[in-house]
Amino acid sequence: MSMSLKGRFGPMICSHRRITSRPWPSLKDVPEGRGEGELAMDKELKVGIIGCGEIAVSHARSIAEAHNARIIMTMDVKKEVAKDLADRYQASFTTDLDELLSNPEVDAVYIATPHHLHAPIAIKSAEAGKHVMVEKPIAVNLKQARDMIEAARKNGVLLSVCFVMRYRPDVLKAKELLEDGVIGDVIALKMSAMGDKPASYWHGGYSGRVKTDWRTKKDQSGGGILIMNAVHNIDVMRFITGLEAVRVYAEQDTFVTPVEVEDWINVIIRYDNGAIGSIDASSCAKGREGFGDRIFGKEGQIALGSPLRLYTTLPDEGFEPGRWNEIHLPQIGNPRTLYVEKFAEAVLSGADEPPVTGEDGLKALQIIIAAYESGEKHQPVTI
Repeated sequence: MSMSLKGRFGPMICSHRRITSRPWPSLKDVPEGRGEGELAMDKELKVGIIGCGEIAVSHARSIAEAHNARIIMTMDVKKEVAKDLADRYQASFTTDLDELLSNPEVDAVYIATPHHLHAPIAIKSAEAGKHVMVEKPIAVNLKQARDMIEAARKNGVLLSVCFVMRYRPDVLKAKELLEDGVIGDVIALKMSAMGDKPASYWHGGYSGRVKTDWRTKKDQSGGGILIMNAVHNIDVMRFITGLEAVRVYAEQDTFVTPVEVEDWINVIIRYDNGAIGSIDASSCAKGREGFGDRIFGKEGQIALGSPLRLYTTLPDEGFEPGRWNEIHLPQIGNPRTLYVEKFAEAVLSGADEPPVTGEDGLKALQIIIAAYESGEKHQPVTI
């Protein structure tokens, strides 16, 4: 059975009857916050970009695509990359962080620096009165993350971690299906982030835009594949299920890559409802299996991806019980662009919180830090 839904991105077609999900996490009708006016959709959030390397190129494109945001200034210690990114969007550029933060036109910053610089720059930005979008992970340790959250609260600005995978159609639909009880109570989660990063990645990312070795160093990156990539899987599962981790056990190693961080890790998580989660993550998996997440319930399972796949034992209109059902979902837009738009909407409306918060970043980091501690001690760690 299929039906059409007209929304923000025009008609949507899906093979399931119950198309009530939003194409993004709700702002709960925009809660009242610091702003006194109503949501002004004609306003734009003026953004300064701090760190103009590889991921900043993608995020800058999303800011430019957003209907309610635009780039005002870029900043990087390497003048050529700051200028290159600024020139693409008719923005100004600087190599001086203080110059960007003192620019009265800049409402918010997007931080895409090496991980160990997230916290000091975010805190300084908050103290300058700028709202903050920061790349994942939020920080390299829990104290830094908590200090960032407190700085945002104290200075009355919004802090958000770029967990953009929440805005994928399959993730949003899976959350809806779970809320509808289609697979019953959740009993297990399976997360997979199996990749094979080239040697060049560790010294220049995938594009080689900036030559640097921070990814190879534990004190600067915070870790390897788990904190760099599987952090997305961790957050997606928390977003879909609402479950919180209570205990973590992990084994990790560096088998292939000449770096200080892990290139393989396996994690077991016990959640607050009793469910068990597992993470398989590698940056040296030949044949690269890729990303894959599954949610197991007492009455079925959901396999994320395109198409989204559902197995249920329950009779439900639109699904055939006892077999795999494929759910073909519409493309609702670039997840990163949707993230930017909803963050901008929260700032412009005076909301108390953005859809993705600093606390969300802290919760994901707690699991990661516990996993690393467990991997070193070979003992379970309670969160």
